[in-house]
Amino acid sequence: MRLFNIIRKSFFLKIVCFTTLLSFIPYVLLGCYSLIQVHSLSSTMANEQIQKTITNVLMQKLALLEKETEINNAEFTKIEHNLKLIRKQAEYLFAKKSDFIALRKPTITLQRDPKGYFFYPDRQNSRFFLSALTPITKNVQSDLEIVSQLEPLLKETVQNEPGLKAAFFGFAEFGFFIYPPINAEYEVSTGRLPPDIRIQQYEFYYIADAEHNPERAVKWTRPYEDVTHWKWVVTAVIPVYSPNGVLQGVIGVDFPLDRMVRKFLDFTFTEPNAFAFIVDENGHMIASNQPSGRKLSTPLPGFGSSSDAFKPYIEKMKQKKKGIVKMATAEGNAYLLFANIPSSRWMMSFYIPEADIANPIIAETKVQISSQMKQFVIPFLFFLFVGAFLLIFFSYRFSRTVTEPVKNLAIALKQSGKGHYHQEIPITSQDEIGNLTKTFNRMSQTIEQLIAELKKRANELEEKVGERTKELQEANTKLTEMYEKLKGAEQARAELIAQVSHDLKTPLTTIKGYLQALHKYEFPPEKEREFIRTILTRINHTIQLIDDLFELSALHMDQLSFQKEWINLDFLIDYALEMVIAEFAEPNIDVYTSYEPELPLVFVDPAKINRALVNILSNAVKYSREKEKIRIEIACYQKGEVIITEIKDNGMGISEENMEKIFTMFYREPKVKEAKITGSGLGTSIAKGIIEKHNGTISITTNSDVGTTIIISLPVMHMEKEDSRS
Repeated sequence: MRLFNIIRKSFFLKIVCFTTLLSFIPYVLLGCYSLIQVHSLSSTMANEQIQKTITNVLMQKLALLEKETEINNAEFTKIEHNLKLIRKQAEYLFAKKSDFIALRKPTITLQRDPKGYFFYPDRQNSRFFLSALTPITKNVQSDLEIVSQLEPLLKETVQNEPGLKAAFFGFAEFGFFIYPPINAEYEVSTGRLPPDIRIQQYEFYYIADAEHNPERAVKWTRPYEDVTHWKWVVTAVIPVYSPNGVLQGVIGVDFPLDRMVRKFLDFTFTEPNAFAFIVDENGHMIASNQPSGRKLSTPLPGFGSSSDAFKPYIEKMKQKKKGIVKMATAEGNAYLLFANIPSSRWMMSFYIPEADIANPIIAETKVQISSQMKQFVIPFLFFLFVGAFLLIFFSYRFSRTVTEPVKNLAIALKQSGKGHYHQEIPITSQDEIGNLTKTFNRMSQTIEQLIAELKKRANELEEKVGERTKELQEANTKLTEMYEKLKGAEQARAELIAQVSHDLKTPLTTIKGYLQALHKYEFPPEKEREFIRTILTRINHTIQLIDDLFELSALHMDQLSFQKEWINLDFLIDYALEMVIAEFAEPNIDVYTSYEPELPLVFVDPAKINRALVNILSNAVKYSREKEKIRIEIACYQKGEVIITEIKDNGMGISEENMEKIFTMFYREPKVKEAKITGSGLGTSIAKGIIEKHNGTISITTNSDVGTTIIISLPVMHMEKEDSRS
């Protein structure tokens, strides 16, 4: 309340508060609107990314499913082909039944168990099992003899298909022949195999009879619990007819369901609630690996206990053969990925909830949006604070322009009343207050005109002298700086000319000597070729020195252009290594590389980085030649936000007192000169300049006579940031 009264009584504070509020409110509203727009844009981009990721994941899973379907169809087709071959042989034998029995003596002697069933040859190795209800007639005996001739084919089928448990021939009424043999006594005692079995009542038989299979094709059963200890199986059967159209029986193979689950459904999903399953053409579940446990006939999520809810999706799957169907479940949207197995008319399917794909992306997106909002809010608050400060400051300054002239005029009037006419009130505006100030100044101007004119001229002269003195001081400072730069440049130029002259003089002198010798004397052709090779070597050395000088000069003058691109650093290392090995052709070079897997790409000029790596690797080979075995070890790994490359050799090394000079132009280790190893001393300088132009660093560690390690560090660039720069 007290503050309000102070403002109410002050015209200056009223103007300050009014102008501040008038400017601050739109500023805050604009910032809030920007904040909302940033959040909305981030959400839109996140939703687009989620849909794109879901599509990519589903297409990858569908491609995998199609591949598995092709593999499974090939295996089923092979099994069906084998069944057709066995049926062909069986029908041939039944067609020749009379001839076969007439020419062959009976070889099968059935044994009867007290419980009434028949078996052959014994209880533990029973190939034939006949129901206790079977009358052993001559016709039955002849059928047994014919079917026994199929044993080699059944045996070969089981042995060639490791996934099959058994192959069998089921007689139309009284029993079956099976390979491998079963322990009849054990199976009957456990209650799995009824001694008075009626085989025609089982699906693996009646699915192939004339009523259910008029086209006489191969049929696949639904999963069922086998009459033997193999438990749950799926059976492929094909009917066998006599020439007069009488059904003699069926030939079948048992496919254990546990193997099918392992083989067909052994998929590891990154989505926690996704699973694979197989259904037949009628929508009956064949097998499933749902996360809650692999169970048969378990309804899919959202389908409830009834299979009717699944029928619309089955119809779509049967029509399209393969594809993706979006479905709504109690837990949300999900996707059915399916592909048809033509041979068995089964459908292999993946069930993937949409939330399992989207939730990790949403979580990551929320983190990114939160981070982006923090990055936006902090600068926004900073600019809000700065803006508020500037608004208050300029409001204060504006208010002063209104109230200060009035205050000055009041003070001047008081001084005029005391006889002081020399004061002049500054005119800060052209409004009514400014006109009033002008009138007052004219009144005082007549009295103080001469004094004011003298003071004005004196002030102008003083200002000009000060300005001239300041200009002279600045010019003197610039001249001093220019002199020091020219002095340093002249000294560097003299040193460079002296060093270049020295380095060029030696090869040119050698070239001159050889040319004079060739001109003055006659030598054998071999000696002339040797001289010419030496001259070419010296010329190439001189050209390389000049090229190095041009490149080093361009680096120092920032005239070297860089064509950067994204590339694997390990590829550049291997390429440079191949160039160096090809250049030196040393037979005793051992190279050991260790690259960290999945290194990020680097944004560099490949040609320039290759030049730096070739210079370093060439030195590693050149200064290791005195060793019996040249050993180069290269390691590349990521450490934080940089990629480290270490190149280690077993050469002559560098003495500790000369370590700091190794990257100096033209510097060469004294013992290198003693060993008469050629070089310009510019390779490491050029490598250092190239690495530093890529915002990297290069260093060296060494032990004299042990070897040298060059350590190169390049920053990890984020592709989106670098793209935005370019």
